[in-house]
Amino acid sequence: MGEPEEVVPDSGAVFTFGKTKFAENIPSKFWFKNDIPTYLACGDEHTAIITGNNKLYMFGSNNWGQLGLGSRSTVSKPTCVKALKPEKVKFAACGRNHTLVLTEGGKVYAAGGNNEGQLGLGDTEDRNTFHPICFFTSQHQLKQLSAGSNTSAALTASFPQFLRARSSRPF
Repeated sequence: MGEPEEVVPDSGAVFTFGKTKFAENIPSKFWFKNDIPTYLACGDEHTAIITGNNKLYMFGSNNWGQLGLGSRSTVSKPTCVKALKPEKVKFAACGRNHTLVLTEGGKVYAAGGNNEGQLGLGDTEDRNTFHPICFFTSQHQLKQLSAGSNTSAALTASFPQFLRARSSRPF
């Protein structure tokens, strides 16, 4: 007889498949003991998971610091980004080698590769910890973030009145 099948919780299991740093080409599953995953995003070789307690967990390749954990070491199991615990992370976007997160307070943070300025920090230096993107203020209520290969985007919930009068690029 084989090993008994692990009991998967009714909600909150994360299933992975394909080549990852978590399980090489083998379907796999995991869950958190005292929290439920509510949101996930995958980049080229890294994954972000946000839980019901608004904690951010990262794992995978980390060659550019895209996990935001303060190093460039590969992480094979979901690891909490302790620096963002007080911020209550709402959702994340993973690009090829960078990660963006939005907090419940409306702050946007970025980490990872930045060769084309995709972190929105005004330079092209890589970051291995999450840094706030100062461009966004409380006047910019965001409803979505997106990250591509060398670009990032944010979608506002509404277009602030002060920008309507100054906008030079209506579509």
